Amino acid sequence: MSRLPFCLFALLLPATALAQEEDQELWLTGAVSVPLGEGTKFEFDTVSRFGNDPGGLYEIEINTLVAHQVAKGVTIGGGYVRNINYSRGTVTRTEDRLRVQVGLSGAAGAVKLSGRMRLESRWRPDGDDTGYRLRPQIKATLPLGDSAFSLVGSHESLIPLNDTDWGEERGYDRMRNFVGVNWKASKLLAIEAGYLNQYRFGRGGDRDVMDHALAMSVGLSL
Repeated sequence: MSRLPFCLFALLLPATALAQEEDQELWLTGAVSVPLGEGTKFEFDTVSRFGNDPGGLYEIEINTLVAHQVAKGVTIGGGYVRNINYSRGTVTRTEDRLRVQVGLSGAAGAVKLSGRMRLESRWRPDGDDTGYRLRPQIKATLPLGDSAFSLVGSHESLIPLNDTDWGEERGYDRMRNFVGVNWKASKLLAIEAGYLNQYRFGRGGDRDVMDHALAMSVGLSL
């Protein structure tokens, strides 16, 4: 075993051992991007999440974003999110979010790099407070020769910035790591699938939770 894979394996062992609860899930995303003008586009996507523990569908996100390129490789954007949570077919809570973000893109040799820093403002009907959360993400894409396929890897952190009366607690909350394959089926259509690991850190005595998800997305760029 080479040194790098061995080190990565050793780093992953503590997280795996600490996870007290695990779930097997399916995450499905459908997205469309529509140009609004030079350097500006409107993005719309829905995310449906299914899990064994919650008895099937447990979350739907409806996301909107308007993004504008202000310089080469630099975009700014903002939008609205509606989040709905379920448990065995029953709505358990809803959440509204406004988000603003800065995106960066570039390359390191053959690897295409992209990242963004997102700030969310969050409201729920079961509380009066506004929650704020940072969501930095970085993504690397490696084209496989001249084919329409690429290897993809990404990391995202979710970091609440304050406590709220509806249960959010300040501090590092969770991380999402993804590895998969992207297929550029045509100039307009891209399909991506792979393994996503979500690790949620326990709060207030709760156990840590590790979710193993098959993540699939279909994106349409008009």
